[in-house]
Amino acid sequence: MKSRVSALCGVLLLCVVALGCVLQVRVPLEPKPADSAPSGFSAARAAKHIEHIARSPHPSGTAQAEAVRSYVTGQLDRLGLSPKQHESTEVLPGEGGSHLAGRVHNITATIPGRSSTGRVLLVAHTDSVVTGPGASDDGLGVSSLLEIARALGEGPPPRNDVVLLFTDIEETAQLGARAAARELAKTRRGPDVVINLEARGTSGRAVMFEAGPHSAALVAALGDTPPVATSLSDEIYRLLPNDTDFTRLRASGATGLNFAVIGDSARYHGPEDDVDHVDPGSLQDLGDTAISATRALSATDLTQVEKASEATWFNLGPVLVRYPAGAVLPLALIAAVALAAAVWYARRRRALSLRAAARAALTLPLPLLAAAALGWAAWQALLVVRPTYALFHMGDPYRTGPAVAGLLLLTTAVVWLWILWVGKRATALDTAAGTATWAALLAVVAAALLPGAAYVFTWTALGGAAGVAMAARTAERSPWRSAALAASALPGVAVTAPLVALLFPTVGLASAAAPLALASLTAAVVLLPLTGRIAAAHARRAVAGGAALAVIGGALVGVNAAVDTPDGEHPRPVSLMYALDADREKAVWVSEDADPHSWVTHYTGDRRTDSLEEWSPALAAPPGGLLAGPAPVAPVSRPVVTTVSDTRKSGNRTLRLSVRPEAGKPTLMTLYVDTTATQVVGAQVAGAPAGTGSLGGGVNRPHAGSVWKWGLLLVAPPSQGTEVSLTVRDTGRPVRLLAMTEDAGLPALDRPRPDELTWNPDAAGISFASRLYKL
Repeated sequence: MKSRVSALCGVLLLCVVALGCVLQVRVPLEPKPADSAPSGFSAARAAKHIEHIARSPHPSGTAQAEAVRSYVTGQLDRLGLSPKQHESTEVLPGEGGSHLAGRVHNITATIPGRSSTGRVLLVAHTDSVVTGPGASDDGLGVSSLLEIARALGEGPPPRNDVVLLFTDIEETAQLGARAAARELAKTRRGPDVVINLEARGTSGRAVMFEAGPHSAALVAALGDTPPVATSLSDEIYRLLPNDTDFTRLRASGATGLNFAVIGDSARYHGPEDDVDHVDPGSLQDLGDTAISATRALSATDLTQVEKASEATWFNLGPVLVRYPAGAVLPLALIAAVALAAAVWYARRRRALSLRAAARAALTLPLPLLAAAALGWAAWQALLVVRPTYALFHMGDPYRTGPAVAGLLLLTTAVVWLWILWVGKRATALDTAAGTATWAALLAVVAAALLPGAAYVFTWTALGGAAGVAMAARTAERSPWRSAALAASALPGVAVTAPLVALLFPTVGLASAAAPLALASLTAAVVLLPLTGRIAAAHARRAVAGGAALAVIGGALVGVNAAVDTPDGEHPRPVSLMYALDADREKAVWVSEDADPHSWVTHYTGDRRTDSLEEWSPALAAPPGGLLAGPAPVAPVSRPVVTTVSDTRKSGNRTLRLSVRPEAGKPTLMTLYVDTTATQVVGAQVAGAPAGTGSLGGGVNRPHAGSVWKWGLLLVAPPSQGTEVSLTVRDTGRPVRLLAMTEDAGLPALDRPRPDELTWNPDAAGISFASRLYKL
């Protein structure tokens, strides 16, 4: 009885530790009021800036974007920082897609250092997407920079220069950061360290998800106010195709830290990314972290940063643990050797059965795979009940609490049943050895392939090795054996539980298999002391308890689907666009929705088509086609292309074209060439820096479903127009050129969008107009 009580108490202690670690990475700081100490960061003061920035969507190229930049420069002027505006044309050759060119308007302001050894760059972007006001993306970042600049002005000058960089056109291939990186490289006199502030949600703690080279020195700057940070995310992010402004600055030779808020991603890039939905605690968390890191780095000899090594780091409660990357493989090997020594010692004392330990090790993957399968199956079931869940582009609907709790209970039930099954022929010590064997093996593999991820398994294995050795010194039914195994599980719980909590908002319910697989490992470590402690007489009750957990878990998933109905606070995403054929003066309402709402079909009707791409290449039809219904001809901007010159030489024909919008301020203008009739040799965008304006020919849109397989997108086109030189093979036939504009917003609607509906960020709230030219 004492042994069972000890095991149960150990499990409860581990649960409390896991909960504490989860809360540490999920609950943001309390926001500070406007009258708090002027030398510190105040979310209330910073929020005033968001109210100005996020009044409406402000994509690059619009009057609203100009207003945001004017506000930023005005605030910097008030702080006495003499902001500079940097205007340039940035060109990006397409890789499997249209070429890009954009007119960039970046803003910089410098707080001079006393004896600068380099620059600390605080970076945020001023533009938003077309469909949302951008209160979090990137109102959080812009407002934080302005409040940090004010707070730094309350103290003595920093040692190093602190440069505030507000980039433009981040939402389209980070063209602003590309232009800034080129300019910074020209003026670099020492190391550049970047602190980039981003958002992929509206709430939650600040997450430092990526570090640049020499990470040991960078992570050390986070010690005073640690964010959520793990070198595991750094390893994974590098394998993903995602980019931020930091990606471009890092490629130019800078290093630094990349931060973001990621909670409540259902509102990301949508109309609900507004002031009302930004969590003040998240703003405080992001600001406190950024200003603390800025002060630490601006006081550091940055030349020493370049000499620093790489590091491993992770949260352990309120502490950010870090150690050199050079210690990763030795620690993993030490863990493996320590486990082998502990198993040998336990075997020598006749406390361990190798066969039973092997049985536990060989079957451990089963609950992990079962938990992952449950996550996948649960999402498929949720899609059946709530098909609208598929419309949330980050994989997470608004309300996920009951579903996440239910999935964790289902995972716990699966692991508990495995514990009962293994416990029939294995002791808790045997199971601990088997579990630690996997951890030790994965630690060595990760140390070689993904060093930043190895700590998860290394410390779990080291704890397991210690537990096996300590438990071997006690009798099988001794309460001290249960206590030893529970204590040895603490490292594993402390490093895995926060990751489970971080993974759910990162990947969403759509990919719940990943956090659940890790959660099953956490559950196995937590429940391990109970292995073999259930008397045969109580086995049925134990199985029934596991089944009850599974039933409750399944019910919670079902409750999530039942209560998560669209309403004004949790609107359903819908697709609705407008397209005008300016040659025929014919317009249509268009939607990508597979299961459209009645409000959408009021405009589009029920008929589907796949032919719109022929005159509007942006409207490529998904499987099943696009909904399209007649629309009135509205006063949207239209493309105008005029020939400035037409020359022929050496079998080529070069058309110098003026491309401009007619009325309005579009966010994009696009040129497409019919490649079935014309072979494109190349193109040149006027105004681009020397050596960057040339663009390739041939086909750059190979997967297009129409004849328009060469394209050039002009982002934030100026009203006076852009000059493009297009060179083609001279065949004597006319060049068929399709020009398009894209406006933010839709023409006037006779039925306003209901409160329970919102825009799908990928395919709504935009208007196209096209014209065909034969040159």
